Amino acid sequence: MKNPKRPKYLPSKKNFSKWYNTLLLIADLIDKRYDVKGCFVWKPYGYDIMLRIKKIWDELFKSNGIEEMYFPLLVPISYAKKNDTWWEAFNKQAFFIEGKEYILRPTGEPAMYPMFALWIRSYKDLPFRIYETVSSFRYETKHTRPLIRDREITVWHEIHCALANEKEAEEEVKLHMEIYDELWNRLCIAPIKVIKPPWEIFPGAVGAIEYYSYLPNGKVMENGSINNLGQAYAKKFNIKFRDKDGKEKYVWQVCTGNGARLLFAIIATHGDDFGLVLPPEIARWQVVIIPINNKNIEILKKAREVEEKLKEIGVRVIVDDREKTPGEKFYEFEVKGVPIRIEIGEKEIKEKYLTIFKRNTREKIKIRNIEEIKEILDGISREMLEKAKKTLQENIVFENKKENILKDIKNKKVVKAYYCGGGECWDSIKDLGKSKISIEIFGTDLKEEKEGNCIVCGKKTKTIGYIGSTI
Repeated sequence: MKNPKRPKYLPSKKNFSKWYNTLLLIADLIDKRYDVKGCFVWKPYGYDIMLRIKKIWDELFKSNGIEEMYFPLLVPISYAKKNDTWWEAFNKQAFFIEGKEYILRPTGEPAMYPMFALWIRSYKDLPFRIYETVSSFRYETKHTRPLIRDREITVWHEIHCALANEKEAEEEVKLHMEIYDELWNRLCIAPIKVIKPPWEIFPGAVGAIEYYSYLPNGKVMENGSINNLGQAYAKKFNIKFRDKDGKEKYVWQVCTGNGARLLFAIIATHGDDFGLVLPPEIARWQVVIIPINNKNIEILKKAREVEEKLKEIGVRVIVDDREKTPGEKFYEFEVKGVPIRIEIGEKEIKEKYLTIFKRNTREKIKIRNIEEIKEILDGISREMLEKAKKTLQENIVFENKKENILKDIKNKKVVKAYYCGGGECWDSIKDLGKSKISIEIFGTDLKEEKEGNCIVCGKKTKTIGYIGSTI
């Protein structure tokens, strides 16, 4: 049986925004018709996938000694105002409750840090390393987009750590980077990892690492950050400890956060004109078995036998024996992004093989040993990660002429260029997109290169900046 053509009800991915919004609906991930702007309903299929992503970060955090906690949704205004600079930035986005006595949690700090100040007393209490996975609430006035910019930011994790000194804080940042690198690899997506400009980090913080996703429309999107807060928040919330010599000191802090944008990055990176393409580790079903003739008892029996054997080797599998045509089932499970489809018909039974359809490459192969499925699933993960890395690299260009930047951005590229780090040069790049397109140096490379000239002012520098159109 031939593979079906692209579903007529799914727009081409070239029209990325329309494709994405349609796919969320027809793949049964969410329903955004909930009558509150910036809120949506997770459907069972989508929520299962999101919780499998959470399962990965739970494993990574806990295996590295970061314990899970939960803090209340309601935050007293008195807590929120302890950090005046934070409050100034977030009070316009806050949801107020009961005569402005409380706000709904916009970020974790104002709920967590007053408690840190009660719990941490001695160097023996350090390091203190915890995380929570919750919803956060911000009154976004911009155009809201499911999984990208919501008023309820769902399935959102925040790691918050208190350390004894600057060196320990720097080591914690490196650990969080290692954890995030593994998380992104297991999700088969490739980030652009940058150092945030000093004017974009939390007030008083030492620095921050920001992760960005490259999107099919050429734009880049923030997708997680690791922040070395220094002692700025400790001083605001009075988080102190006594060291071995009995001296009172403020802790150093690191916070890291991300959430459902990871799922968006997977959809954007791997989805195609036929629907989702899911990494096997997070797929609700890794294999779907389609009996070509539901009324053939021998075919159904074989389908059930294959199902049981796959379950025995730890594969998540479903047999679709509904009264639908094979073509209809092919459509549905391709849209849902199930990694492998097994087709079983009279020919497969007669010649003792299984027809395998790989969703990521859309190729069909024949196998005779059911154990091969595990190897194929592992291969799909490797192929998807390599494809993500290749796609990213193909869309990053190095530029040494300022006048070419706008053209590169319009051609859906991310630009790398020497950048001196100055605010005036940053403004000069941003001005390129005035009234046309949003352009900025959204960060600098973690590694220095051999010396070159800043693309704006010509000053000698070893720093490489990333320039793109941000959302």
